[in-house]
Amino acid sequence: MKTIIRYTLITALRDWLFLGLILIVGMAYGLSVFTGSTALVEQSQMSIAYFAGSSRIVLLVGLIVFVCFHVRRLFDNREIESMLSKPISRGSFVVAYWLGFVILALAAIIPVLIIMLAIYTPDPVGLAYWASSLVLEISLVLAFALVAALILNSAVSAVMASFAFYFVSRLMGFFSAALEQPTSLLTNGNTGEFLGVILKCISAIIPRLDLYAKSNWLIYGVGDQSDLWVFQAQSLVFIALLLSMAVFDFKRKQF
Repeated sequence: MKTIIRYTLITALRDWLFLGLILIVGMAYGLSVFTGSTALVEQSQMSIAYFAGSSRIVLLVGLIVFVCFHVRRLFDNREIESMLSKPISRGSFVVAYWLGFVILALAAIIPVLIIMLAIYTPDPVGLAYWASSLVLEISLVLAFALVAALILNSAVSAVMASFAFYFVSRLMGFFSAALEQPTSLLTNGNTGEFLGVILKCISAIIPRLDLYAKSNWLIYGVGDQSDLWVFQAQSLVFIALLLSMAVFDFKRKQF
């Protein structure tokens, strides 16, 4: 497993993943400063909120693209057959690759934290919760990207499926709130009720990623701790489920 994790890190360096992410995060910081300066009050708080949100998207998009194209390249170049000839089980192979991707995510988050600590003054407890929940969020999304890259035969299809999973998961909080409103279009009429039933079914199998890495934690701290256990519990459940799916599908593949 150590060899696979090391190979993943070497591949990321070879593909200039970290340099690209750092450059785009730097651009996100510049944009957040410009956007925050347009606010009439709380310019610093506005800037850190924009920077936290934009850097979150940048890291997720960059890592999803890397994971999907990296895994598909293993199949196209038949590197995966060479790796499986070594004394390692297919289950360990999948878990090792996921751990390698998580280590990449940890390394990519460090520059963001350095910028926040060096330039802004975020709430210490809020920053700790924000960073830890971001690690869990990226780990969950990368587990899905790994499953998509193993199942689908196209890297582009895997990327698009991962993007769709992420954006639907981010919007589940909005959909759940809409379903609770008595005047919502999702609760009135036959079509609205039908869509409401579909959204309820989807919400039962899709994680709530809107509960992760909230920008207000960095500014105002963690006031309400009632939902902090949610992102921890659902991360464990969904990561275990996605990795089990990846292992099950990978064991059925013939090389």
